[in-house]
Amino acid sequence: MNSTPSPSPLAAPLAHAAAPVPRPGSSLYYALRSSPPALRPALQMWLQWWHEVSRIPLEVSDAGVAETKLQWWAQEVRDSLAGQPHHPLMQARAALPALAEPSIWPELALWTQQLEGLIHLVHQTRWLDDAALQRHNRMSTGAALEGAACILGASSVAARSAACLLGTGLRQSHQVARLGLDARLGWVNVAIDVLQTHDVKAHQLSKPDAAQAPAGWPGLLQHLTEQARASIEQGLAAIQALPAAEVEALLPLRLLAHIHLTQLQEIAGKGDRILHERVLLTPLRKWWIGQRVRWGWLR
Repeated sequence: MNSTPSPSPLAAPLAHAAAPVPRPGSSLYYALRSSPPALRPALQMWLQWWHEVSRIPLEVSDAGVAETKLQWWAQEVRDSLAGQPHHPLMQARAALPALAEPSIWPELALWTQQLEGLIHLVHQTRWLDDAALQRHNRMSTGAALEGAACILGASSVAARSAACLLGTGLRQSHQVARLGLDARLGWVNVAIDVLQTHDVKAHQLSKPDAAQAPAGWPGLLQHLTEQARASIEQGLAAIQALPAAEVEALLPLRLLAHIHLTQLQEIAGKGDRILHERVLLTPLRKWWIGQRVRWGWLR
C-alpha cells in the first residue's frame, strides 16, 4: 500500500506559476490552438507537466537538490498512473474526462524518460560526445512529442517514431537558439567532439568576445543548424508517410516544426549574434506560418 507523501518543498504546488503555459505568442501557444478543442485540456496538462519538470534544472543550482526534485516527480508519476495522484497538476489530470480512441495517455515510460533525461542534464555541463547529447535530446523533447502524438490520436509505432524524431530536431533547434544564453548559465550544449572538430573552445561560447567570433564559429554554426534542420525535415517526411488521418492528427507538431525551420533560417544568417542574444520570431510571423500549415501550403 502506497503512503501519501507529506507536503514537501520538493513538490511545490503550481500556485507559484503565475505565467500562463503556454505563453501567448509562443510557438507552443499556436500549436495548442491548432489542436482539436476536445483534446486541448489533455495537451495543455501534458505541456504544463513538461514545463514544470523541465524548468527544474534551470531554477535549482544544486545538482543534488535538482535530482531529488526530479526523483520525487518520478514517484509522483508512478503513483498518479496507479490512481493515487498527490500533486495538484496530477490531480487535475485525473479529473479530466477519459480520452476517446484513438487518443491515449502516454504510458509510464514516456513520462519517466523525460525525467531521466533531465537528471542526466543536471549533472552534465559538458557533453563528451554528440551521441550522448542526442540521446538526451531523444529522451527529453523526443519523448515529449511522442507523448503529444499519443494524445492527438496518432499512436501507431510509425507515428510515435516520427514524432520522436521531430522532437529530437526541435530540441536541437532550441539548443542552437539558446546557445549563448545556456552557455552563460553553465550548459554548453555542444558536444566536446563537435567543438574539437571545429576548433572552438567551450569558454568561447560561455564568455564570447564581443569584438571577434571564434575562427571556427561559422563552421560550427552551420553544423548545428544543418543537424537540427535535417532531423526536423526527416521527422516531417516520416509524418507525411503516415496514413492521412494520422498526418492530420499531427497538425500541431507539423506547425511547430515549420516555426522551428523558419527560426533556423534566421539564426543561420545572424552569425555570432546568437552568442550574445536570442533570435526570436515575432508572434505575427508564427501565426502566419501556422496558417500556411493549416491551409496545406507547408507540409
